Amino acid sequence: MNTSTFPYSNKVTAASVVDADVKRTFEPDAKDRQKIADAYELNAIPALCADLILKPYRKNGLRVVGTVKATLNQTCVVSLEPFDSDLVLDIDRTFEAHSSRPRKIRDLNEEGEIEIDLESLDPPDVMMDGVLDVGAVICEELALALDSFPRKPGAEFEGGDEADAYETSPKTEVPSAFAALAALKEPNKR
Repeated sequence: MNTSTFPYSNKVTAASVVDADVKRTFEPDAKDRQKIADAYELNAIPALCADLILKPYRKNGLRVVGTVKATLNQTCVVSLEPFDSDLVLDIDRTFEAHSSRPRKIRDLNEEGEIEIDLESLDPPDVMMDGVLDVGAVICEELALALDSFPRKPGAEFEGGDEADAYETSPKTEVPSAFAALAALKEPNKR
């Protein structure tokens, strides 16, 4: 997991979670919340709290399970007014130390490609040097859950297409093109 592109960082070493589960609460301060808001084009993040349980996973890995709760201030795409929305995300992700071993032949199909079963659990993400940036995990989950086109509850688009404007305007008699051609053909009717 490349953590250089995330606006919030809070690192945990896998060695600190060896035998027992560790319950931690991560609450970015106002400055970090504003960095996250700026990175994801939000007006503000008034509240952000992640209650997570860090569990040992296999030999040198970690499993992160818990809930992220956030209050986001976004701009409505319909009314362009700012509004607050609450977001609750459940996280269950696994991380393993970087493996330098090449893929085994049993991992590959006949064409030499890796097959992925969409119904199975996701494979573990990679953490470098036994360090997991939980802040980056929180940012990633938040970014994936954001609505690309946020709409304030009850906001309705009141404009319409130009075609709709013609349909609702009073009907005026428009001469047809064929009537104009017929008038040209018979010069006596003018």
